Formats: sequence, structure tokens, C-alpha cells
Amino acid sequence: MKNGNKKIAKEETIFIGIDLHKKRWHVTIRTTDVELFCSSIPGAWASLEKQLLKYREHPIYAVYEAGYFGFWLHDYLINFGADCVVTPPSLIPLEYGNKVKTDKRDSRKLALLLAKGMLKRVHVPTEKERYHRQVVRRRRQLVNDRVRTQGRIKAELQLYGIDLPNPSGKWTQIYLENLSRIRFKDRWMQKSFSHLLEQYRFLDTQIAQQTALIKELSETPRYKEKVKILSTIPGVGILVAMELLLELQDVRRFQKADQLAAYVGLTPSQYSSADKVRMGRITCIGKKALRAMLIQASWQLIRKDGVMREKYDKIKVRAGGKRAIVAVARTLLIRMRRLLLDNVPYVPGVISSI
Repeated sequence: MKNGNKKIAKEETIFIGIDLHKKRWHVTIRTTDVELFCSSIPGAWASLEKQLLKYREHPIYAVYEAGYFGFWLHDYLINFGADCVVTPPSLIPLEYGNKVKTDKRDSRKLALLLAKGMLKRVHVPTEKERYHRQVVRRRRQLVNDRVRTQGRIKAELQLYGIDLPNPSGKWTQIYLENLSRIRFKDRWMQKSFSHLLEQYRFLDTQIAQQTALIKELSETPRYKEKVKILSTIPGVGILVAMELLLELQDVRRFQKADQLAAYVGLTPSQYSSADKVRMGRITCIGKKALRAMLIQASWQLIRKDGVMREKYDKIKVRAGGKRAIVAVARTLLIRMRRLLLDNVPYVPGVISSI
């Protein structure tokens, strides 16, 4: 095959680096030794497919960075017959001292590192897993929107020197009715504040509907037994169980418990030099929302499992309460993995089960 003045043998493998943006993609196509194409193309599958068809007789490997584009391009490339690597941006090798960053350089770098086998893959969920995962993520988005709206209501009242009725109280329907009785001297401001309260009520309704949808999904054969097992853990309900199952998909892909803990970001960082070893805070890499939910569940767990409480108290003495509850959350995550692998319910009083 010929590309310009460059000839490549039929058995040559093609490596493609794609730097994705909304309107334009920068694509680099190369073999192990020779660059064949490096240019910007319209940001659409048809434009990329046009380039791929020139090399359809060759083994093709493509790579792009994981991000807001999701995995639809991965699916298209796989269906075309190419092998696609979706790589985490944080694990791409860096060129220290290089202060120039362009789309062209990024796509070239991706193609070259792919050819050298220096890129890591993220796990690509199936299409159904992605759809189901979005159900729990949608609820999380709605909860965050409600928290922001709640903050706006508080800020607006504070701006005009109006005290909240029972500031520490729960925002129940009665509480919202009390807020709706607050009166401003200006009718335009009154209407604006009423709209803010309506927005809060709307989000409240949406969250309830999304929660019901998650519970309905948990009753399907795909998740029912696993949710039942995880729900035997004190502090773990349907929402926590579904969050874990849909964010992790199949726990069997983690060969070791430490790999799972690292994936969720519950592994301590380490700074070592010569004979000095210093352990730092958790890495916080990975699933932030799942990590927060596990920590929240751990507070309930230590109230009902004496051995877990003992572990918490022991670590709290030397490292403080925050580190202690994180350690309990890590143990809880590892226990969850073991329960799912062995298909058995939770047994209180067991400190670890790898």
C-alpha cells in the first residue's frame, strides 16, 4: 500500500492516535517506524472511517483518551474491525521539560506510545452496563442540583437578613411550606423566590422518581441476588448496593482486593526514599462518589458491628477519626468483593476477608 511517497507492507500494523474535540479531531496514523498521516479532520465517525478504509487490509490499533466522549467511538472502531484502547489521561507517560502542548503533538504522542505498547487501558463497560450506570449517576446529579438549590435559598435569605426557620431542621414538606410563608417587600422578588422554592420541589420529586427507578432496576434478574447479598451488610441499602454494582460492573475483573481498593481510591499514597518509608493520605484516584458512599455506609456499620467498631477505635487513637473511617470503608469494600465472589451473606464480627 502507498500513502504519498511512503510504501508499507501488507503485514505492517497500523497505529492510530486520535485527539478528540467537539468540532475537530486530530488524527495521526503510523506504523512502528513511519508516520503516514497527521492532520485535523471533522469531528465525526464518517471522516475517521474514510481514513481507516485506506488501511482496511492491515491490523489496526487505535487509541483515544477517556473523557466526556464516552465509549461510543470505541464501539464504532471495534465494529469496524480495529482494536481500540481507551486510555486514562492521568496514566499517559509525561515528557518532563516539554512546555509545548498542541492537538497535533497529542495525537502523535498517542500513536507513538501505542506503537511502543506503553499505554494502559480503562475497562470498557458493555452498552447495557453503561445505560444502567447512567441511571444511578442521574440520581446523583439530581441530588447535587438539589443541594445547590438549597444553598441558593439560604444565601438569598441571608442576603436580606432573614433567618431560616429551624436552620438545622430537615427540609420536609412542612419546612418548605414555612419557607413559602416568608414575605419580601417587593412583589418581583417574592415571585423570584417562589420560583426558587418550586425548583427545589421539582428536584425533590425527580429524585424520588429516580430512586424508584433504581429500586425497580434492582429487582431485575441481573441484579436481584447481588443486591440481596450486599443488603445483608449493616448500613448498606439498595442505593449503595446498586451504586457499587453499576460503577464496578463485574468484581471478578479485579484479581486482587488491593486492585479494587486502588481503583476506588482507598489506597494510601507512599513516599519512600532509601530506608525511609512514609505513608500518606489516600490517593483519591477513581470513583469519588462511590468512595463517599462507602464512607457514609461505614459510619452505620461501626454502630452495628462490634469488630468494625473496635477497628475504628484502634486506628482513631493513633491516626484520628477521618483516617479511621476511611480504613473501615476500605475493609468494607474488600468484604463486599468477597461476598459477591463467594455468593454468601455478610457475617458480623469478621475483620477482614480477602
